[in-house]
Amino acid sequence: MAPFKHVHRGFNKELFEYMMPPFSLARLVRYEGQGPGDIVEIKFNLPFLGYWTVIIKEAWLSHREYGFVDRGLRVPFGIRYWKHIHRVVARNNDSTFIVDDIEYETSWKVLDFILFFPLFMVFYPRKFQYQSYFKKLKKS
Repeated sequence: MAPFKHVHRGFNKELFEYMMPPFSLARLVRYEGQGPGDIVEIKFNLPFLGYWTVIIKEAWLSHREYGFVDRGLRVPFGIRYWKHIHRVVARNNDSTFIVDDIEYETSWKVLDFILFFPLFMVFYPRKFQYQSYFKKLKKS
């Protein structure tokens, strides 16, 4: 993909906006950053989704890894617990892994299972969006 420092520095509001759903299905309402205590809020333009609000609970940076953890404050689909660990890990001097590790829970185990596929469909394309974004950023 791209060198670690390049990808780490590219994790910002612009990347977040680039990763938003297509066709104006959502808009970024609030973005304070990716440090502990920062709030990020998305408003979906679909009546049954509403708002998705998270707080950044922790963040870290070393010479080979950058990451942060967001926890859900207000999330749709009856989700009562949301934890998303974002990791940017140096693979070598020219390549980086980006890892999205997600934990969620509703009040009904069957709903947990049902939500897996829609959430997978939302997050799996990020693999290609990240590649596209950082390739475009590298050219500029």
